Amino acid sequence: MMGVNANISESLTGTIEAPFPEFEAPPANPMEVLRNWLERARRYGVREPRALALATVDGQGRPSTRIVVIAELGERGVVFATHADSQKGRELAQNPWASGVLYWRESSQQIILNGRAERLPDERADAQWLSRPYQTHPMSIASRQSETLADIHALRAAARRLAETDGPLPRPPGYCLFELCLESVEFWGNGTERLHERLRYDRDEGGWKHRYLQP
Repeated sequence: MMGVNANISESLTGTIEAPFPEFEAPPANPMEVLRNWLERARRYGVREPRALALATVDGQGRPSTRIVVIAELGERGVVFATHADSQKGRELAQNPWASGVLYWRESSQQIILNGRAERLPDERADAQWLSRPYQTHPMSIASRQSETLADIHALRAAARRLAETDGPLPRPPGYCLFELCLESVEFWGNGTERLHERLRYDRDEGGWKHRYLQP
């Protein structure tokens, strides 16, 4: 078995030590830390700070993972859009527990988010749908996300016919928003001598409690 190349290991952990003031003085609520990190990510040149690797499981406990975009920060966690009939939509209907990771190589940071995904009211989905660029509407309506693609040309033609409409198109019924309501969060920052800084929050009946983890 081949050993792990040192350069590969370094490329995964990164060499930058981004400031982590919340490690020394943790706020009571991890959402404050998450907002701070997302804001600072732009300064570090993180290209896709809201690209969340979201893992769900089916009824038999088999996991699947994909990238979703954090559309907004909610009161209880992070909000993302999907189609109810997609694989993740179906799996969340069976088992609402999910886990997500934000990995930012540019700043040598990562965030692990765990919790229950709750579908938000259609009014929220309507507002988010209309906030999207209108050119994304036709394919979102024409496509049946995660179903077998029999004819790519027919799908493209259907989307182009819808695109002939001037202005926004109505939200398809299956397009919905979920909020990953957080039960635990871990913030990970790269450290010297591999003494990485790990701050974990867990929800309890009184709110949140935090603790530090060894690297």
